[in-house]
Amino acid sequence: MTRKGQINELDCRTAESMVARYINHTLKTDELEEFLDHIEHCSSCYDELETYFIVNKVTQQLDEQEDGSTLDFQSLLEQDIRKSRRYIHNRRCMQLAGGTLTILLSGILIIFLVFVIFEIKRFW
Repeated sequence: MTRKGQINELDCRTAESMVARYINHTLKTDELEEFLDHIEHCSSCYDELETYFIVNKVTQQLDEQEDGSTLDFQSLLEQDIRKSRRYIHNRRCMQLAGGTLTILLSGILIIFLVFVIFEIKRFW
C-alpha cells in the first residue's frame, strides 16, 4: 500500500525484511536509500518499521533507564530517519569529492606526462 500513490522499486516484502537491518544500522548506503524512499511512500511498511523501532527502543529503555521516564518513540524514529538521510547525503558528497579529486589528479598527471614527453623529444 502506498502513502502517496507512487510505485516504488522496492517491494514491501523486501522492505519488511530490511527493517531489522535498518534498526541495527547495517544496511549498505544504496539499500538504506531505497528503504527510506520506500517507507516514505508506503504507510504499511512505515507502520511495520515504527512497530519494530518502538519495541527496540522500549527494550533498550528497560535495560538502560530505571527512573520511569518515557520517550517519544515517534519523534525518535523521525530523528533516526533524518540521521540516516544525512548519512546518505554525506556518503554521496564524499564519493563525489573522491571522484572529483581522482579526475583532477589524473588530469594533472596527464599534463605532467605530456610535458615530460615534449621535453624528452626536444632534447633528441
